[in-house]
Amino acid sequence: MSMLGQQAVFTPTSRLTDRAYLAWSAVAIAYAIAFLQRVSPQSITQGFMLDFNTDAAGVAMLASSYFWGYTLMQIPAGLLVDRFGVKRVVLVSMVASSLGSAAFALAPNLLDVFAARLIVACGDALVFTALLKLVAQSFADERFGMMSGISQVSGYVGGVIATTPLAAAVSGFGWRACFLFIACVGLVNLAFAKVALKPDPISHSNKTLKGVVIAARQSLAHVANWGCAMTFASHFAVVTTLSGVWGIPMVAHFFHISPTAAGTPLLAFMIGNALGSIFLGHAADRAAGNLDRALIRICLLRMLLIAMLLPAVARTFGFVYVTVVFTALGLVAGGTVPLVLKCVKKLYTADLIGVGASVNTTAAGIFAGIAQPIIGFAMLAASQVSGTDAVHNSAAIGDAGYAALIAILLLMSLPGIAGPLLMRSKLIAR
Repeated sequence: MSMLGQQAVFTPTSRLTDRAYLAWSAVAIAYAIAFLQRVSPQSITQGFMLDFNTDAAGVAMLASSYFWGYTLMQIPAGLLVDRFGVKRVVLVSMVASSLGSAAFALAPNLLDVFAARLIVACGDALVFTALLKLVAQSFADERFGMMSGISQVSGYVGGVIATTPLAAAVSGFGWRACFLFIACVGLVNLAFAKVALKPDPISHSNKTLKGVVIAARQSLAHVANWGCAMTFASHFAVVTTLSGVWGIPMVAHFFHISPTAAGTPLLAFMIGNALGSIFLGHAADRAAGNLDRALIRICLLRMLLIAMLLPAVARTFGFVYVTVVFTALGLVAGGTVPLVLKCVKKLYTADLIGVGASVNTTAAGIFAGIAQPIIGFAMLAASQVSGTDAVHNSAAIGDAGYAALIAILLLMSLPGIAGPLLMRSKLIAR
């Protein structure tokens, strides 16, 4: 009898927990698709350049269009999630992402490519903010770091698929067929999310968009919040440029191998990312008083690892060495995000966590969007000036171009040191 009584007491809680995980799964799958979209250019570079008769500048445009779309929607994303709730925002996001993917697959020219990727990015931009809001609403505060880390892992699953598996699929079926398939997967997940996500809390109906904007403006008066944005922007732009745009072409160039084979170090990077998110996500819950120092140390370590990928060093030590470095970079990159999200949770109120996440990703998108064309042109110019790899092909990127990439990434890492210093006083006060 007592056992039956216990069942009666605990079953409703269990059902609520199960529903929370189902809802989380639907949004996590959407984030995996969004992450795949973000880092996919590196796996389609060769086919894309052949189809549109373009060079590194065209690839940079492809990457830049996504970053700009992502950026344009970030502040609206935070306001919309905090005002209208997770479910409505996520469903709209999935529709935009799926339709944009299909349009990208069917695009006849670069202008249409830019527009399609912009639509994809505008949809994808809403997902992580909504996922973070869902975690804050559905799970206890002492589990926030862990669950936000696991949420990030869902993105890295998409990142893993975007490396060797996507490169192999592109080789077999072409990049257009692959993105049509991605659009179909997105529509299936849309149906799942519509069922799994529960209606948003009644409290959202009592909020006005104007009230959320005023509260957000007050939060942004603090320099510490901008320090948090600088930290994340530096991390995002550096890691996404290396792992999502130029990683596979760089490794393929270093060792004269196919993009499919060159995807192995990037696959290791994504696996490292997943492990770093889980273990350092757990550590972030325990290291609340040392977040600033942890972020500075992890940024310095990331810079060291990036410098270890200079062409001369990479070629000297070989493919296995490069794979190990990318794995270590993945661990470091994966561990950075839960630390930053823990800072967001401390710097913003629970009601404004969507705005806080959006401020960070807006800064990241602007930084990455501005950087991509500069990086592309700098790599091309350095290769042409050196003359060693561009004798027969003016669009080729050589050792000098990839050395320029590494140098720019190191410069882009510096805000990741300054940002935690700006956050220090407010983090200690809380």
